Amino acid sequence: MRFAGKLKKVMIALVAAVTFSTAGLGIAGADLQAQAASTPSISAKAAIAVDASTGQILYDKNSSKPMAIASMTKMLSTYLVLKAIHEGKLSWNQKISVSKAVAKMSQNTEYANVPLLSTKTYSVRQLYNATEIYSANAAITALGDAVAGTPHKFVSLMRKTAKSWGITDATIINASGLTNKEVGSTIGYSNVAASAENEMSAQDVATVAQKLLSDYPEVLKTSSIAHAWFEKGTSSATKMDNRNYMLKGLVKHYSALPVDGLKTGTSTKAGNAFTGTVKFSNGNRIITVVMHAGAANDSGTERFTQTAEIMSYVYHNYTTTTINKNGKINGVKAVDVQDGKSLTSQLVSNSGATKIYLPTGTDASAVTGKVSLKKSATTDGKLQAPVKNGKTVGTVNLNLSKKAIKVVDGTTSKNMTINVTPKKSIDKANIFVRMWRGVKSWFN
Repeated sequence: MRFAGKLKKVMIALVAAVTFSTAGLGIAGADLQAQAASTPSISAKAAIAVDASTGQILYDKNSSKPMAIASMTKMLSTYLVLKAIHEGKLSWNQKISVSKAVAKMSQNTEYANVPLLSTKTYSVRQLYNATEIYSANAAITALGDAVAGTPHKFVSLMRKTAKSWGITDATIINASGLTNKEVGSTIGYSNVAASAENEMSAQDVATVAQKLLSDYPEVLKTSSIAHAWFEKGTSSATKMDNRNYMLKGLVKHYSALPVDGLKTGTSTKAGNAFTGTVKFSNGNRIITVVMHAGAANDSGTERFTQTAEIMSYVYHNYTTTTINKNGKINGVKAVDVQDGKSLTSQLVSNSGATKIYLPTGTDASAVTGKVSLKKSATTDGKLQAPVKNGKTVGTVNLNLSKKAIKVVDGTTSKNMTINVTPKKSIDKANIFVRMWRGVKSWFN
């Protein structure tokens, strides 16, 4: 994140001075209720809202167009740091040194940074906290070096990971989100334009956020911290004020929207961007992304106002229904069985509890499915016996009011699916029964 010099000091003073309230959203509570009835009209160039567990798309504006993402990059970098910790390649108390190039980057007060020295070592926890709370660019770059060995090797790992998630249209050139020039010649690429920076679509960013929350939900313990210190009591002491102003105690907090993450992004090309997440009082958690919600040189609060509108829209305009494991799926008819004691079988869900959002007032019966059996589970298009309940024999594409339910899946969305299994185990008929059926088929 840039504009962390004079503007940073002005904004921190502003946040500290303003008493937060419902009106702090820029929308009065009554207006939130009124606007909830219709799709929000926001000025951000792109936006999306998805369910955090399934990725079901709940709001979409131009979400497939790649744009600059600035410091929202750090969600992917953070994922890889946490992965390394979980795999035992890094530990929280491990001390790591920083390169001269990273130390030099950290001294630039035009960017979000905590000062680092190449003559000192810092714990993984210190650098992680600086990344999550303060969006410190040099800190995440140092962590990337610790994970992969060099900045370029870490970028290669970022690209590989993004591709494995179906993100195929991203531009990734560093761990922080700064431009190629801003990271310096040692960290940047000589064959990449100086002005180049990381780009993803809103759908890509939502995919990254969903993976981060799904695999490492502990990130919210740190991303929700409003204020902390780096190296307190030393010459490098830095008060870290979180740039997510929707957190409790900050100027854009709204009590009905207890936001606890995730990441802001600011640059000339990206404008003001924000990936937010909130767990509603009904237990549902969603992820929102707004991109270029105002120019980078303004107060930076419009992204939070627009995020609040989208979150409020989802809360007031959707209910949920759940298809439980072994639950019936509307519209899925019994399938024919080959060589079974039973000639047909009803199919039920073989996935865990699957939550589906419905527009308010829509009955759960509007959710229907169309089955597709695995080729390996069939003979001549029929389900081949024997087969036990609990074995996945196919999938069901879910529809809502006859339209496919879409979920994020990297660069392109896909249909929401669940696995299916026979409602009851199907035994194979004995040879005499099968022979008799064969004889009868000749006469039919």
